[in-house]
Amino acid sequence: MINCWTASATWMRLDGPVRTYLLWFRLADRERSDRITVRHLLTNTSGIPTSATFVIGDRYDNAPGALADAVRDLAEIAPAAGPGESYAYSSAGYAVLGAMLEEISGQPFGTYLRENVLDPLGMEHAVATDRDFARERPALGHRFLYGDPAPFDAPYDTAGAPGAHLGGSVRDLGQLVRAELGGGMLDGRRVLSAEGIAETQRGHVDSDRDRFGLGWSVGTLDGTGERMVWKSGSLPGHDAMIVMLPDSDRAVIVLQNAFQLLRAQEFHHAALGAARILSGADPGRTATDPLASVLPWGTAALAGVLTLCVAAPLLRLLPARRAAARARSRRRIVLNTLAAVAASLTLAALLWWVLPSALGGTIESALLWLPDAGWGAVGVVALALLLAAERTALAVWDLGRTRPGAGGGSDGLLWLPPPGTCPTVGEDERSPT
Repeated sequence: MINCWTASATWMRLDGPVRTYLLWFRLADRERSDRITVRHLLTNTSGIPTSATFVIGDRYDNAPGALADAVRDLAEIAPAAGPGESYAYSSAGYAVLGAMLEEISGQPFGTYLRENVLDPLGMEHAVATDRDFARERPALGHRFLYGDPAPFDAPYDTAGAPGAHLGGSVRDLGQLVRAELGGGMLDGRRVLSAEGIAETQRGHVDSDRDRFGLGWSVGTLDGTGERMVWKSGSLPGHDAMIVMLPDSDRAVIVLQNAFQLLRAQEFHHAALGAARILSGADPGRTATDPLASVLPWGTAALAGVLTLCVAAPLLRLLPARRAAARARSRRRIVLNTLAAVAASLTLAALLWWVLPSALGGTIESALLWLPDAGWGAVGVVALALLLAAERTALAVWDLGRTRPGAGGGSDGLLWLPPPGTCPTVGEDERSPT
């Protein structure tokens, strides 16, 4: 079938509006979201921004209706473009597709997928539900902390199943690849539509690197010019990649129980390099993203600097420094404190909201995907807030012990001694009148 899918005797047309099948679906811009079609979601041209992946994904929510609840939260997301205007990869679009299948079939997404796709393909150890996850017990994942892999034992995420949280063994993915390369035939049985496979493997739109089909990326293998159909998928702690070479009926599957977002090219090079070797070419090398080492160590260094900034004002509590503080003008104390507090709060806001948002994520997603940088940022924010509080408290303490007009009277105030403390003037010291 080229123009439609089928689910429980209900047709889902590729160019049919999503709201035809999911009446409650919407983005913050109702007019644009009403025009989003199934094809737009499959080709990542719906206008749903990449950042929406982090907003509704990785919730590790296995409660009934978790997927639909996640998709409903897209109502707060403004589209980045109109439907069909531009490409922007977003797993959130695939979450919408999963919610559509649940609505049409009346079954949870994982159950529907197992009955209609995984079991017919013989993918016996595939993971599509939390029960599958408990049965198969996937390998422990690993994230990176300042260059070293650290275990990450994450639970399953039913809410994220359509976009990312599907798993399986190399043999399971081998069954899928055999059917894809065989035009839908597997062990003499037709398990997938030949026309549907051809449509998914055809490049529909330009993407960041190659052409993008209906789920697959389509391009040529570097160094060989051979046609390549591929897909990578990553989670905090895990990475997978399939590279199919349809013209030579070969494929490479690489599963890794480790992942680092800023080193994604290195992880994917394992599959691409193996594919080039398979085609008789040099595997080549991939450069490490400089941010992979600079960002986490940069936050650590910034935390160290702020630690010194927090410690330095405490020196004012020493007797010698207290005497110096009393000599300072009140205006100078206030202005210096306001400047320090403003700088600290600005830094905190930059690291907590502005920078994560500019990179398409949140501080929560940074903690999950880049724990070293994320926790470094949290530490810096905490120190910045502590510094602001400390400077404010010390300013109040200094003002309570500083004479008005001290330090040259820059406040414009005159200091007078308390009543009864004026010195007595002797007769010989009186001015003649």
